[in-house]
Amino acid sequence: MNVTAIDLWSVIQKKDNWRDVCFNDGIHLSTEGSKIVTKEILKVLKEAEWKPNLYWRSMPSDFGEDSPYDPVGPDGKTTINLSNFAFP
Repeated sequence: MNVTAIDLWSVIQKKDNWRDVCFNDGIHLSTEGSKIVTKEILKVLKEAEWKPNLYWRSMPSDFGEDSPYDPVGPDGKTTINLSNFAFP
């Protein structure tokens, strides 16, 4: 499936005294453990060849037609469809 996995367990165990350094209570990550996890996730994201697909301008509008909730135009009768309006 070409999915990249991160072996956090092996990475955390490379740290000397990893049980006390990377975990607060044996289960929850300490600050140092969280830094290791963040570093590994960012490394994979930087190596990935992908484009963000949830960018609002690249998403199709579900309801592109006029809606009663669209703002009323200056003439007081027509509505302004904002579905394809480019916001800053």
